[in-house]
Formats: sequence, C-alpha cells, structure tokens
Amino acid sequence: MNMGAFEYEVSGSRLSIGLVRLMHAAIARITGRGMGLAMQAMKPLLHSQLSCVHFADGSRLYFRLDDVYWNGFIRQPPLDYEPEIGALLQRLKDVDYLFFDCGANIGYWSVLVTSEMLGRKRTIAVEPSQETIAILQQNCNANGQRFKICRKALSEHDGQRLFFFSNGPHAARHIAETQDGRSTHVEPVISTTIDALAQQLHLTDNDRIVVKLDVEGAEISALRGAHQVLKRDTLIIYEDHGSDPSHATTRFVFDALGFPIFSIAADGITEIKELGALDHVKKDPKLGYNFVTCPPRSGFHRRIVEAAASTRLSMH
Repeated sequence: MNMGAFEYEVSGSRLSIGLVRLMHAAIARITGRGMGLAMQAMKPLLHSQLSCVHFADGSRLYFRLDDVYWNGFIRQPPLDYEPEIGALLQRLKDVDYLFFDCGANIGYWSVLVTSEMLGRKRTIAVEPSQETIAILQQNCNANGQRFKICRKALSEHDGQRLFFFSNGPHAARHIAETQDGRSTHVEPVISTTIDALAQQLHLTDNDRIVVKLDVEGAEISALRGAHQVLKRDTLIIYEDHGSDPSHATTRFVFDALGFPIFSIAADGITEIKELGALDHVKKDPKLGYNFVTCPPRSGFHRRIVEAAASTRLSMH
C-alpha cells in the first residue's frame, strides 16, 4: 500500500506480480538499469496482463504489467507518482475548475481529479496513442465514465495531420509533422489546440481551467495554441526536463508569455525569479521537473503566490 497522498492497493495475478517484483528487485540490486529490456523479454510470459490500482475512495486505475513506466505501482517501496502535482491539486480541491489532462496516458490524473479526493472536477483526457487509448477508455469505464476522452495531439494548429512516434520507452514518444522512415511504430493523428478544446466546451467567463501538459517535448507548440485560454483564469502545469540545459519551455513562458513561474515540490511552491535558477532545480538529467504558470494577477496567481509565501514561512 502506498502511504503518500493517495493510498492504494494493487490487485492482479499474484504469480505475474511476484515475477515483476522479483525482476525489479534483482535489477535494482545488480545495476539499477535495464528494466525496460527486461520487460520486453518478459512480455510473452505476461501476455499483456492488466493489474488494477484500487484507491482508498474506490477509484480504479488499470495498467499493463509489462509497462515499466507504470508497473512501479507494484515495486517495493511502491510508486508515489508525481506527489508534487498531487499536493498542488489538493490545495485546489475547493476551487471550481475544468481539468485538461493533455498527454493523459492511461489516465492517472483524469481518474484522480474526477474523484472525491480532488473534488470531482470536470475533465477531458487528451491522448494521441491508439494503443494507450484502449487502457484509458477502460479506466474511464471503470470509474463511471466520469471524464471525456479526446484522441488527438496537442499542437499550435487545429486539424493538422501529424504523426505519433511510440518507439521505445515512454520518454522517447513524440509528435512530428513528417514521418521518419526509420521508425516502425508510427500512428497518424489529427492535432487540436487548447483553445479548440475550450471552445468545444462552451465555457462561461467565470469558468477556470487547469491544464496539465505532459506532451513529450511539444509543450511550446501546445502553449502557442492556447492564446485565448491564457487570457482566462488558467493554471498551466508543465514539465521542463532535466535533459534540457537551455530550459526551452520555461524560457518561452518567461520571454513570449511574460508569465510568472513557480517550481512545485511535494513540500511546497517556490517562485522562479530568473531562468538561471532552474540550474539549481533541475539537477538530474534523467528526470522531468514540474512547474506552474498562470496569467499575472489572475485568481490562480493569487492562490499560488499565497502558497509560495506559506512555503517560505515554513522554511524559517
């Protein structure tokens, strides 16, 4: 059972779960690397089996046992997935907002944000991968179809034909305008924009939006397609990866949008005053780091500033 923000237990084939746990433990003990290759080798044994995460409030999340990105739920110690985002969304539980889960994958945040734990927010899950959509749909059905699914790719243009490359591990997936002949796992997909998603929902002037961007390097393009949404009371949660020393996404937010930026961690929120400060935040090139931004002087801005102030007080 996870003892982080969202307690859970996992069910599934005891034999298969035990086998994957044993593999995790052996690799961690020997090299700490190579779990992806190990899962490829074990695929015939696992037969694409699904296990299920059961959260304390009854929410459920299915995942493939051979998916090294998600089978951390059965590791010891178990996965506490993006606790900094969980802490932020718990702070916003009493705020009425729509949640755009962009790059939803199997729907972890779509399931939780629509749950009792985070205030049952209206949610749309955007995911380009046809293979992943199948599990995303299963997770939607398992939770009473309480969020909507959109199989498109986030971009700065609506209705453009793009290609989704799903070769290799989760972090290697990406969207491109042209097809690479060397890549074998390629899916055509139509683009959409954050503005187009908002337009389809017929929002009122009072509707707030929280956008979580996890779009494998297409964050800047997605933000360029959010011109109208960024005039609203909108909060953007985005990733700036440790492998990018130029901090391209955050540079775009600073220079092109002129928005304030905050680093989020499980223990609090810190304002980023200058781009160079990210050198001290993004210390591991293998990890993605989450940040938030919003229009200055918006309702979300006031809340985040107050949260950052309480973080400073708790540190002194």
